[in-house]
Amino acid sequence: MAFLAPLFFVGLTAIAIPIVVHLIQRERKRVIEFPSLMFVQKIPYQSVRRRRIRHRPLLAMRALAIALMVGAFARPFLREGAAAIAAAGGNRDVVVLLDQSASMGYADRFDRAKEAARTVINGLGAGDKASLVLFGRNAEESIRATSDRGRLEAALSTAKLTAGATRYGPALKLAESILLQSEAPRREVVLVSDFQRTGWSGSEDVRFGDRIRLVPLSVGDRAAPNLSVPSVTFARGTFSGEERITVTAGVSNRASDAATNVPVSLEIDGRPLETKTVSVAANASSSISFAPFTLAPPAMRGLAKAGSDPLVADNSFHFVITPEKTITVLVVDAGDRSDSSFYLLKALGVGTAPAFKAENVPIGRVTSAMLENRSVVILNDVTLPPGIAGGALKRFVEQGGGLLFVAGERASWPQNEADVLPAQLGTKIDRLSGRGGTIGYLDYSHPALEVFKAPRSGDFSATRVMFYRKLEFGSTDRVLARFDDGVAAAVERRVGNGRAIVFGTSLDDSWNDLVRKPIYLPLVHQLVKYLARYESPASWQTVGQVVDLSALLNGRAERVVITPTGERRTISASEPGLLELVEQGQYEIRPAGSLNTARPDRLAVNLDPAESDLTPMDPPELVAAVTGHAIDAVAASGAPPDVSIEEVEKQQGLWWYLLFAGLLLLAAELVLSNQLTRHERFL
Repeated sequence: MAFLAPLFFVGLTAIAIPIVVHLIQRERKRVIEFPSLMFVQKIPYQSVRRRRIRHRPLLAMRALAIALMVGAFARPFLREGAAAIAAAGGNRDVVVLLDQSASMGYADRFDRAKEAARTVINGLGAGDKASLVLFGRNAEESIRATSDRGRLEAALSTAKLTAGATRYGPALKLAESILLQSEAPRREVVLVSDFQRTGWSGSEDVRFGDRIRLVPLSVGDRAAPNLSVPSVTFARGTFSGEERITVTAGVSNRASDAATNVPVSLEIDGRPLETKTVSVAANASSSISFAPFTLAPPAMRGLAKAGSDPLVADNSFHFVITPEKTITVLVVDAGDRSDSSFYLLKALGVGTAPAFKAENVPIGRVTSAMLENRSVVILNDVTLPPGIAGGALKRFVEQGGGLLFVAGERASWPQNEADVLPAQLGTKIDRLSGRGGTIGYLDYSHPALEVFKAPRSGDFSATRVMFYRKLEFGSTDRVLARFDDGVAAAVERRVGNGRAIVFGTSLDDSWNDLVRKPIYLPLVHQLVKYLARYESPASWQTVGQVVDLSALLNGRAERVVITPTGERRTISASEPGLLELVEQGQYEIRPAGSLNTARPDRLAVNLDPAESDLTPMDPPELVAAVTGHAIDAVAASGAPPDVSIEEVEKQQGLWWYLLFAGLLLLAAELVLSNQLTRHERFL
């Protein structure tokens, strides 16, 4: 017998209380009245009964009750029981983390991982509980804190391999949150994985407390050669007015031996197009180009495949090819100077990604019908054309069109159309004296100008500006650039769904030498692409990304999303339209009600390229990073950890019995003392 709080035995001194009570008990005396005490001799009275202990059983009951209560507060426990509990380890709360990322699809890793998790479940004791957490890029709790092996086995049996990447951080954090709510003396996290190194960066904020043990179970292999297709590239050209595409597939060999004569095939819209062979050196990459083919609108799906190995998923690469979008531009000038839009039209004529289709029209011939199917209108050093005045241009911009107004010598703007233009045109500023002005400030955070942020991407300060217009803008307008004297050089305003920009100097060589600088061409392209709201179509996405389908919904009708495995999800126009890509392959987005007739929009989704790198990390390295110490001999052998005396005492709970016995004795003592008191009264 041992005690958790032996200092409480100081309270045993309270046993003296009933003894003193018994020794100094008061005597009952009968009072006899005498008429006079003058003849009575005074004799000292000494009570013998005060010096004797009466009712010894009653005294023993009182003393024993106090001793039992003091013993209860001292929290006793049996050392023999402590050894037994330490040997058994106490009840456990186990969280099994099962890796279901794409890399677990290598050979039979996932099957072996499920079998290892099943072994842990079958090893649970009668009082143990377990939770099952499935993880890849994110972690999901499958079942929590149950001792029902049947439920755990059923959840484990339904676990499936996913196409997600490997991330250990979310799974370990979820396991920690589960165990922090547990009161079990033994708390364990069993991590079943291939321990892919790319899944742990070292920056994860995960640190287990001392009461949580991490047990790694690795199903990975030190040598895991893998062949993959990490990407494809396209080369575009034209032949007989049709767009031709040349696909080049990259092939990566992560093995210590060279891969020779690997067959690489290309499929377009489900039809085999060509198969070639390639040899790749050990731990190296190579590429192979296929014969060009004609691109048919609106989109074509493609698949590049290379060889075969134990990890089949990354041997295929899915993509979608769409015709290059053409940005249609209406350039309006005065029409009496042949060179006023010469440089502007030449700059737009050399654009290929995207292509610009520009039409030059004199101001007097512009009509509202010309705004149809236009992406951008450029008013080059003119006033507002009468043919698109009266709200026509405003409606064009509000519906998503773009307006670029070049404020040159002849530029002016009517006051009744002021809500379209971002700034009011002021006086002409002359900087002919001296070197002239320069563009001294650019808002590199703006989408149209961020391309110039990188070093050696264009020097605007080398441009000499002799004349420019003073622009007076409102507080809600955005200044994109300023001249060196602080005057705004370019100002933007959002008008409905569209955008309008005023450029404060000319885009020819009359007011500046911008056209002679290398920045002229990319500046024109960036401004027009921004105003046209152009976004290069993505040929493929990565598993785990979230895409916004609102552009496909276009606010008119609901769409049906069909995943690569055939699952269907309906998204209405009123929904946010966000779709998380969790499967590898081709997604189809079709208008509801026309699943068999309308040609679908497509999204190609591929594995995270990091999943092809099967290099493992040492499990003790991860354990040390999470727990703060390496795997000791006891943990490595699977033996239970040492159990503290507090846990032993808590499990035995002997103090409850002592306290109950003490209270029972006090109740019996109360009954006995009342009976003895009544008996003495009648004596």
